[in-house]
Amino acid sequence: MQKMYDDYKDVAEFRLVYIKEAHASDSSWPVEYAKELGITQHKNYGQRCAVASKLLSDKSLTIPTLVDDMNDTVAKAYKGWPDRVFLVRKDGRLSVAAKRGPWGFKPGIAAAKEWLASYKETGFEPAIPEKSADAEADSDVATRPITRPDVAPFIPILGQWKMETVYDGNLYPATMTLASKDGKVVGTWVSQGMEMPMTDLQFADGTLQFKRSMGRGPLMAFEGKVTGDRVEGSYTTSFGEMKSTGERTTSAQE
Repeated sequence: MQKMYDDYKDVAEFRLVYIKEAHASDSSWPVEYAKELGITQHKNYGQRCAVASKLLSDKSLTIPTLVDDMNDTVAKAYKGWPDRVFLVRKDGRLSVAAKRGPWGFKPGIAAAKEWLASYKETGFEPAIPEKSADAEADSDVATRPITRPDVAPFIPILGQWKMETVYDGNLYPATMTLASKDGKVVGTWVSQGMEMPMTDLQFADGTLQFKRSMGRGPLMAFEGKVTGDRVEGSYTTSFGEMKSTGERTTSAQE
């Protein structure tokens, strides 16, 4: 799935929707990793977001991700449990509506790759199959126009971070707070009793970028890699590079 995203993200929009956990440790079909990690059925939205964040981190996934609500709206609307692959044309109709997993997952990925490869090569959308094996079983899903899920974008870096920046042999602690506003990430930086706004804040493919001041003087540009609850990077400044690392102490969903 990640490779398909890497190969075709320039010609198609991808969305991974994290839904109700299929193999939680307290479910009817528990798996070993859920037992080892203590993954239980989600009791609130914060817990569901936390598990989604761990999934993205552990599997090194950079696919744009949404998290279904606690009413399982998306999973029910698209009969998506435990997993399912869809490919939606520009006009909202389906070209791929795979059987539900686990048996339908690999064939669904293969069908989506074939469609995307043809589209990337020719620039034209391949014709919709007259009839698919899934159309009879799930005709209400397979034949209707598909709209975008009404689910808020999941941003895995939100929360409060304990940061440390090293300059000229000295360590400068700070608190970085990242929040979501109108679907975008906004942030503040507090250090030595001063609160400083963060500008040009961007997060994509696991990389965090922003600019901030030191209270006065020119802005410093930061770029770092986020892995789960850890960030490591550096500032580019007029007086050289400064290393900065941090660890998330509180998730915005908690």
